[in-house]
Amino acid sequence: MPDKLIRMASQIADFFRSQPGPPELAVAGHINDFWTYRMRAQLVGALQAGASADPIVQAAAPHIHIPAGQGG
Repeated sequence: MPDKLIRMASQIADFFRSQPGPPELAVAGHINDFWTYRMRAQLVGALQAGASADPIVQAAAPHIHIPAGQGG
């Protein structure tokens, strides 16, 4: 599942790469708005574990919100 999430996040990064503004903030904003807690937690966990990802996705990770106390 993390591979699929990384691929999806990379597709989002590809889109925002050509848009105005910092792409990592736009990627994080999109993920925060549209992805479930579980998806966000799995993506961030995979990135923290060293998964390879688009540099924009890696830069977005600190801006992805994982609410404390939420169950997956």
